[in-house]
Amino acid sequence: MRLLIVQAWNRDETAYRSRFSSLLSYPSLTLAVLYALVPAGMFETIDVIDENSQHVDYDRVHYDLVLISFETSSAISAYRHCEEFRKRGSYVAVGGYHATALPEEAGQYCDTVISGPAEKALPVFLQDWISGHAKPFYRDTTVCPADYPVPARDKVTKRGKLKIPAVIADRGCMNACKYCSMRTMWKSNPRPVADVIAELKSLKARHYVFYDPNFFGKREYAIELMRAMEPLHILWASDATADFGCDHELMDIAYRSGCRGVVIGLESINSQSLSGVHKRFHNADKYEEIIRNIHSHHIGVNGCFVLGFDDDTEEELRSLPERVDRLGLDLCKFAILTPYPGTKLYDEMEQDGRILTKNWDLYNQHHVVYQPAHIAPERLHSVYREVWKNAYRWGRVSRRVFGSPALFHGAGGFLLGANIGFHFIGIR
Repeated sequence: MRLLIVQAWNRDETAYRSRFSSLLSYPSLTLAVLYALVPAGMFETIDVIDENSQHVDYDRVHYDLVLISFETSSAISAYRHCEEFRKRGSYVAVGGYHATALPEEAGQYCDTVISGPAEKALPVFLQDWISGHAKPFYRDTTVCPADYPVPARDKVTKRGKLKIPAVIADRGCMNACKYCSMRTMWKSNPRPVADVIAELKSLKARHYVFYDPNFFGKREYAIELMRAMEPLHILWASDATADFGCDHELMDIAYRSGCRGVVIGLESINSQSLSGVHKRFHNADKYEEIIRNIHSHHIGVNGCFVLGFDDDTEEELRSLPERVDRLGLDLCKFAILTPYPGTKLYDEMEQDGRILTKNWDLYNQHHVVYQPAHIAPERLHSVYREVWKNAYRWGRVSRRVFGSPALFHGAGGFLLGANIGFHFIGIR
């Protein structure tokens, strides 16, 4: 029997599919984990396709079973794959963020929907499928760190990706931001420190990125992990929340363990906007101090901003490139507010009649899919493009890179590459 595992990608989404994608895109762990969950010997052949850099060919090989994981912006592509493979006699099962948020919708296009974490549900489904008793829906929320497999990284293409291994210590987040779909999928449940260290040692790399949505969220756990990482002499980056920059002990331990960069969802320079979407840290006036504190520990900051909160003004949004300059960020990223299915924001906007389209192709953070409170949708889209372009003018790129306190502490090459990559995303 033959199995195909696909991570779907919107074929019209080109921002991370260009000659510069290897400066910005990290390898998928989704495919590597799914492969690792398949019992040994169950299939004669297992093929894996990351549609970000590979092509799905319906007729090259007949597959008995096809597994497809997808997010909202890739849903239409995924549904097309479902229909084509089912026409050819394959049994199709789907999972991922969108299928978890809207299992009934996904179930219209496939044979089985696997919602939430796959660690327990996928092996159960596979055994049921082999025995001829597969069910239409599976979900198991009892997954714990002991169930996590070691990802089969060697089975997944690295084409068009940064050659930096990704690792996860805690894939959940304790925060409850209204626009975030993280809680739809995962609980905050850290792996044993010894397991994370063993995985890092096995990868034998110098640089790593942690995919944890909030690496420092459980402070004592983060400290224990970082102290165990110190003897490894590695360099790494992760996501963090803004209050990381208020904890000098934590930042000192982070630097000594090899941390050279954090990605922080600053989201807005308007404190009302932050509190309106339940950001736990919502004092935008402290951003400059926080970034200065992080820089004092030689750690770079990638500040991410979301355009289109109800309390945002056009003047504030258009001033973001200048605010990025004043904050002293090493890297910056912008997105349009997107109400993803499964989030509180989506439910509220749906109830208020503010969702303008359910064309899932447009739910990629580059399009306005809802009615903003104080600005026309087309105007918000125009401002968004203007902000990207102005923030990534070559003069600003140069000042960010060569003015970064992390430049001579192991992060210079990445800062330069990422700023160049985002420059070309911005002008596109």
